[in-house]
Amino acid sequence: MHSKVRRRLFHIGACSAIALAASFLPRETLLPSLGTVTFLFLAFEFTRLRVPGVNGWFFSCFGSLLRKEEAVRVTTSSYVLVAALAVYLAFGKDITVASLAFLAIGDVVAGVVGERMGRTPLSGKALEGHLACLASCVVIGLVLRSAGLDIGLAVILAGALGATAGQAVPHPVDDNLTLPLLAGVAMAAMPP
Repeated sequence: MHSKVRRRLFHIGACSAIALAASFLPRETLLPSLGTVTFLFLAFEFTRLRVPGVNGWFFSCFGSLLRKEEAVRVTTSSYVLVAALAVYLAFGKDITVASLAFLAIGDVVAGVVGERMGRTPLSGKALEGHLACLASCVVIGLVLRSAGLDIGLAVILAGALGATAGQAVPHPVDDNLTLPLLAGVAMAAMPP
């Protein structure tokens, strides 16, 4: 399987797993668990970037899930964990679940559509990818709402727009951080 496909499937699975955990685990269980995992992962990242043997081992085990540039910078997984923790601390369960679902699906859909059908450049990416992100986030929001998540239609639309803006942020800012944060801020800004 192509490494980009593996990375995208891992991205969907990891973000969805955190969203599911946020859905079902009580705050007093999720918050310390997510905080501990985030701290340990960041400590490992700090170590591997300073110890070549650890970095080499890490790439020999997980290289098919990583980009080449992650040999000298933190992985996108670090940004996902930090964003998940920040969104949960700031906004609580429902917004966290929606924000991470938007990241799991919207970011991947934007990448696939942008690469395959992108013709119009916008902020270093493709307009078609941004529009696909927006549409997929609206659909995911509606699915989550029908599954019982306490978010209204206006909140879903605001979150989808925030997620799309977060995905559109040009590099070097990592959209795994900006997408859920901007989605969360946009949803939290809407009246209940």
